[in-house]
Amino acid sequence: MKHFIYGVIFLLINSYQYAVIFQGLKENSNVTKNTFSCPTAASGASDCSNADSNASGFVVTQQSPLQFFNNQSYWLRREAEKRQDYQTNQPLSGTELDSKMQSEGWVAMGSYCILISTNSVLTDVVMPNVTASGDQVKVVVQLWYNGENNIQLWSQDAAVMSATQGFSVLISSDQDDQISQLPVLSASSSKLTQNSKLSDGKAFLNQIGLQINNRTNQYGKANNSPRSVKIQLA
Repeated sequence: MKHFIYGVIFLLINSYQYAVIFQGLKENSNVTKNTFSCPTAASGASDCSNADSNASGFVVTQQSPLQFFNNQSYWLRREAEKRQDYQTNQPLSGTELDSKMQSEGWVAMGSYCILISTNSVLTDVVMPNVTASGDQVKVVVQLWYNGENNIQLWSQDAAVMSATQGFSVLISSDQDDQISQLPVLSASSSKLTQNSKLSDGKAFLNQIGLQINNRTNQYGKANNSPRSVKIQLA
């Protein structure tokens, strides 16, 4: 038992040695819909909550990735209220109403997720040209969108930093052009085949689709929603 406890302590110390410190999400002013933080118009904590509440100072290790989800229920309520207002007081309907809503950024109203990880399963695949050495740590952040009956990778970034260094994630509505450089996920590679060999690590991970280029035209229309994530070093 004593040896087991010593082993656990050693793993914890070693894990922390190669850890980095998450210091929060930051949203650009051009993100006015589907935010991860509460807009100033939010009526109270029961109506909206910041996605990274109590996460500042979190130690990110290989075993402890972070996931943040936007305030989808809040924004779906605001969308429904705005639509009802236009139908009642304008009044607007049909394509005219849809055009009005889209012009104000009420598009791509699905769920958004930010994933932050230092796990080699992800870091070895995403931006492989960004490499860590010695006691450095590679961090990957991805922005996923769940809409139009599929999960889409909308943005990603990777950075190398010193162990125990702090970083934050900037969210903006700018388009991430780096995603367009990724290979499009074909029908044959969109799911694992029976002949897949787990020993062939790269092929297996590519088939999982950890950095797929499957954005739809909703991405281009969502000019007020989160479309880009960038790592900012402290």
